[in-house]
Amino acid sequence: MGSESFKFGFFNTLKIVRNYLPEIIIGGGWVPFLYYRYLVADKNKQALFTKDIDLLVKENLPVVKGKTVDQLLTEAGLESVFKSRDNPPLIQYEGNIEGFEVEIEFLTDQKGSRPDTVIKVQEGLHAEALRFLSILVENTINLELGDIEPPLSVKVPSPEAFILNKGLVFPRRRDRLKSAKDLYYIFDILSTCTQLRPEIINGLNDLQKKYPVWFRAFVKNMGTTFVDIDFEGVLMVLSQRPAGAFLNMQKDQLRQYILGIFLELLGDLNTVSG
Repeated sequence: MGSESFKFGFFNTLKIVRNYLPEIIIGGGWVPFLYYRYLVADKNKQALFTKDIDLLVKENLPVVKGKTVDQLLTEAGLESVFKSRDNPPLIQYEGNIEGFEVEIEFLTDQKGSRPDTVIKVQEGLHAEALRFLSILVENTINLELGDIEPPLSVKVPSPEAFILNKGLVFPRRRDRLKSAKDLYYIFDILSTCTQLRPEIINGLNDLQKKYPVWFRAFVKNMGTTFVDIDFEGVLMVLSQRPAGAFLNMQKDQLRQYILGIFLELLGDLNTVSG
């Protein structure tokens, strides 16, 4: 499946739930894509594409215009698939939207010290509650998708919130591939959105005050993962390079570049946290 198919599936999903977009925050791998396309206006950027679509919602999602999210998605032809034996079970919506395959999951914030669980957030709609998701939910920006029809306004986490969340989540992943993607997103945002870097560092400064314990854990995670070019973090980022990206660099050059991006970030963070 080509990148155009992934994009059309993603945009078509947003159109189906457009009445809920004021209540939804887009998460996961589509966030960097939206940064590149609508924050730095680089539509040619080689991004990681996926048919997985993560949508973040509050623990109690109000019904909008008389139809639940579950009704909208199932009426659009998607099937709700049970992905766990929990009660309530984790549900993923899968299927074909106008010829494009999608898989949609809903996530919500894990409150307190309870373990990751599944919460019924609306009739028929179950969301997985995850630690650190509050960082994404509480720190958002609005993006105007004016180049699709109809134009849409969406919420995404701020770049600094997205980076902080990914830097906290990746060591907790059971799936090494997902950990590698988390690290690649951090690298790609910092290396691509260079004009946003001062704003990102300032934003991290603010988030340090808001989440001091988590911020220290983030710095520790980065510091132990990126020490030299042979450390696992560099190799994990390298493994996620999309076809056509960084073609002007040999593998050793790219490894050094990856390490340099994270060491520069760590230098800024040490200044921020000092």
